[in-house]
Amino acid sequence: MNYSPSCDTLAIPGEYTLSGNNILAKNSDREVTESQQLVFIPAGDHREDEKEQCTYIKIKQVPHTYAVIGSKPWWIWGFEMGINEWGVSIGNEAEWANVQVKDEDALLGMDLVRLGLQRSRTAFEALKVITDLLETYGQGGSCKYGTSRSESSYHNTFVIADPEEIYLLETVREHWVYKKIDDVAAVSNIYTIGRDYDGLSKDIEMFAQSKGLQNPDQTFDFAKSFMLLNYHFMGGFYRTRWAGKMLREKKGSLDAENVLDILRGHYEGTFIENNWSAVGGCVPCVCMHGSAPTFTQTAASMVVEYHRTPYKELLFTYWGSLCPPCCSFIIPFYNTGYIPEIVGRGKNYYEEDSLWWKINRMVSDIESNYERYHLMLDEVRPSVERRFREMAAEAEKEAEDLLRAGRNDEACGLLNGLTDKCLDEVTDLVNKLTKKIEEDMKQYSGEIYRASYLSSYRKKVKYPD
Repeated sequence: MNYSPSCDTLAIPGEYTLSGNNILAKNSDREVTESQQLVFIPAGDHREDEKEQCTYIKIKQVPHTYAVIGSKPWWIWGFEMGINEWGVSIGNEAEWANVQVKDEDALLGMDLVRLGLQRSRTAFEALKVITDLLETYGQGGSCKYGTSRSESSYHNTFVIADPEEIYLLETVREHWVYKKIDDVAAVSNIYTIGRDYDGLSKDIEMFAQSKGLQNPDQTFDFAKSFMLLNYHFMGGFYRTRWAGKMLREKKGSLDAENVLDILRGHYEGTFIENNWSAVGGCVPCVCMHGSAPTFTQTAASMVVEYHRTPYKELLFTYWGSLCPPCCSFIIPFYNTGYIPEIVGRGKNYYEEDSLWWKINRMVSDIESNYERYHLMLDEVRPSVERRFREMAAEAEKEAEDLLRAGRNDEACGLLNGLTDKCLDEVTDLVNKLTKKIEEDMKQYSGEIYRASYLSSYRKKVKYPD
């Protein structure tokens, strides 16, 4: 069992936000060689005898599945995070417990995210879908490309939201507990539900007792029973505490912009801020950059901003970002059934027609001398993203007028056009910044503490010379 610090999810009820609406946000952290694809899966009707092929196993299909936007590792069937046509959004977290995952292929946590989205209309219904599937099929299988189950399988936590409610679901094997979230929650690879659960699986206390993890004469505490109290597996503790503190300090003023700032954070201004720069790598951060020995980085980010509206197309804005968000750009997507193909391309080596890999190339260039090259990014990004947010607000208002007039196709075209315009501008900026930085790199050597890692990485993923 190997530990890779991975993923941070932020759940923000409406009382904490500027708009009064819920927000769900996540950084998906994966292997540095693993691209992440943003895809749209349409709704579908299915035969009674149909099976669904997940990453490792087939399961019984349901009569109807809902349309979903999902962010997925290129080789996995399931999603790291996503949202469906009804506004149900889910993000998962890897969990390492003092009980091993069963050594068998089953459903990955990412499979359960996708299945929960495709089969639910509310957050609570998604919670029920996931727990039923967990009890029926279990969880297990290698979660890292090219490795065995014993090397890279883990339990899962899920944060599940819709416009009205947010739930936290924590699991160990086929057992689970959940609670409704009324306060902000920052979740990062460690169990957080103790005695304050709202529901639990039938035999979980008996299971804990059978493993010597629960005293029958004491009140059941899920986290105390199952948390793996091993320093090497506790990296999420710092991220959970820091992100939660940042959220609480901004109560009543949180929006997509400052939530994204937290996802871009590296403990700035605290006693555990990294040496030299954000990529100094002393402690895994919410915005993660690859380094030995875990070789994990943020592969994609999501900020779901819900809206109060009678129109399904405007139910949410999905602000998406590829690669470590501190070195990338946000792009808005909507509930229109449209995700551009270029953000759904990429495997485990550099491809010129993959936006993920183009951005990741720029990121590795910036990481070679973060303080110098991040300044080049900061010369353009703040004004660009400010304009994207202004354009989104204007487009959403205009689209609402069109929808009110029954001109749905025009409204969807307007919103999709905004996505395309932002995407084209980001692609152009990434190309220009990469060229500018790489020209500069010919004259200035990078920081020595990143040189060995980046040299090896560039060769491994076949970046152009």
